[in-house]
Amino acid sequence: MLIKKSESGKIENSKDCTVWEYQYPSELFSFATALIDGRYPDSGSVTNTQCEEIYYAVSGSGVVHSEFGDFELGKGDLYYFKKGEKYWVEGKNLFLVLVNAPKWTPEQHKRVE
Repeated sequence: MLIKKSESGKIENSKDCTVWEYQYPSELFSFATALIDGRYPDSGSVTNTQCEEIYYAVSGSGVVHSEFGDFELGKGDLYYFKKGEKYWVEGKNLFLVLVNAPKWTPEQHKRVE
């Protein structure tokens, strides 16, 4: 099954974060790309209550601010988020590959303060 970028769903998570979600019939994992140029989320933190997540940096740079510390992210780096980990991200033209297991859903992605 081929899924072209033109077929991906573009989601504006905030003024500083755009995600392209690739849809396919698996419940085991999901795949997306994202561009963060600024802060995501705009305030507070977010967490995934049902899935683990991987950020792989294709280009740009950023900092993951997690409940476990602050981690610089650059081209070729990978950050693994545990299920329930609270975080926010600062990016400077940070282009990411996102992989989630099980499949990511908006209902399980929560804002937390």
